[in-house]
Amino acid sequence: MSDSDTRKALDRAIGYLGIREHSRQEIRGKLKRNGFSDETIEKALERLDTLNLLDDLSFARNFIRSRTRVKPSGLYKLRYELRQKGVPDDIAEEALREYDSAAQCLNAALKKMPFLKGDQEHRRKKLHTHLANRGFDSQTIRQTLDELLTN
Repeated sequence: MSDSDTRKALDRAIGYLGIREHSRQEIRGKLKRNGFSDETIEKALERLDTLNLLDDLSFARNFIRSRTRVKPSGLYKLRYELRQKGVPDDIAEEALREYDSAAQCLNAALKKMPFLKGDQEHRRKKLHTHLANRGFDSQTIRQTLDELLTN
């Protein structure tokens, strides 16, 4: 392993980060798939840290913001997706503390409502299933459905 390898790994990582923000684990995996040694990867990651280019908390917050803008999701699903991206659980929980699950659940329900047919009980069941599949907890779903379908 040489400084040249570390520089190549660093350049590759910066390229990835230039496209979009990544978690530490995502960068590690991409560099590993590109054939860099563990030692080279660690040196590149340390350098990214000193340059403040790698921040899992910032990544998690931006991921949540981006994901919910396009497709409102519940805490369960977001937590799972962050874990899949390699974000440590404590950082994911900190990022999710700011998340308003009730508002996002209502948003997802309002988006789905125009496409539901049938009587109120049928629509309620369909909407419940849709929201549960999006990762919302049953208490939040129940509150949202009560608010939405009683008005």
